[in-house]
Amino acid sequence: MKKVLFIEPVIAHYRRDTFKLIFSNGYFSCAILAGREYEGVRPAYLEQSILDSYITFSLFGHRFHFLKNALWNVKHYKPNAIVCSGVDFHHLHTILIFIWAKLHGIKFIWWSHATEGKQGWIGFIARKFLYRSSAGVLAYSKAGLLRLQKFGMQPSKVVVVGNSMNNEDYGLNVNHADSDRFTILFSGRITPEKKLDVLVKAIPIIVRKIPSLRCLIIGGGNINPIVNLAKELGVEKHIEFLGPAYGSDLQRFFALAHLFVYPGGIGLSMAHALSYGLPVITTDAMSEHGPEIELLKPGVNGDYFIDGDPESLANTILLWVEKLQINSDYIQQACKETVFQFGYLPEELSKRVIEFLLDKIEKP
Repeated sequence: MKKVLFIEPVIAHYRRDTFKLIFSNGYFSCAILAGREYEGVRPAYLEQSILDSYITFSLFGHRFHFLKNALWNVKHYKPNAIVCSGVDFHHLHTILIFIWAKLHGIKFIWWSHATEGKQGWIGFIARKFLYRSSAGVLAYSKAGLLRLQKFGMQPSKVVVVGNSMNNEDYGLNVNHADSDRFTILFSGRITPEKKLDVLVKAIPIIVRKIPSLRCLIIGGGNINPIVNLAKELGVEKHIEFLGPAYGSDLQRFFALAHLFVYPGGIGLSMAHALSYGLPVITTDAMSEHGPEIELLKPGVNGDYFIDGDPESLANTILLWVEKLQINSDYIQQACKETVFQFGYLPEELSKRVIEFLLDKIEKP
């Protein structure tokens, strides 16, 4: 039986179901090489894991990572094909393994957002070479496919596979709890890039029309600047900072909400919120979003607001309050159906990956 080695920075918990389905495919055997820890994130457990330690250092203002036994582990596993997450020049071991694979006739496949990167023309040329020299690319979205065509990739070497979370993380079968207060929800790591200050500044505008408004903010990080801003604006009683939440606790908060608001660039949280029937409001700064932004259908399952503009965000939220009052059942159903329409499920994602790998492995 032929062997496929997956390489990830860390085994993400949300990918657990997808990898389990891929690894039980029955056509080829699999293992996954990843870090024991990456930027404070601990990996999910999989029996087929090959875990290694990172060497991390800074140079010219950039932070670089290297799995210290990466090449030895690859040689020891003896794969027929390698599937590597992303093209990231900060993960030096992936470039080394790519070169080794090319020299030894091992098929190398990228699993990538297919971004153009921010390294200027040198980075563009390097990415173009890495993509075009590979056996293929598993792209997250149609936008990624278009970018790969810009790099000169042949359509036959690319497949759009989408993304997914574990089935238990979705809320497709969760009913919303009755709530007298209109509730908006943010869930994610609290960092300046999430632009939560824009959300907090929008709340005074919203409470003029909805005095009972409640805003739930879930996530770890430095909340002090946001808490202080809420106090300055006199809206602290409308905001509940809940810290990190997981499992049934997270599910309970999503079931209480009516609207999901993500003021910065959004990723897989888009699918997560839609699975609970929550329309998503996010920035119109398209370059900041992950590939999951393809799920957003303005006016149907969410909307954009003008980036960084609290008044625009407030008006967009108020518009959706009216929409939900008129036809909340239809909107919730439209949100959930989007997850199915785009195949953002472990079963669909794993099927597309397996089919593509079978095609590439069997070809000479």
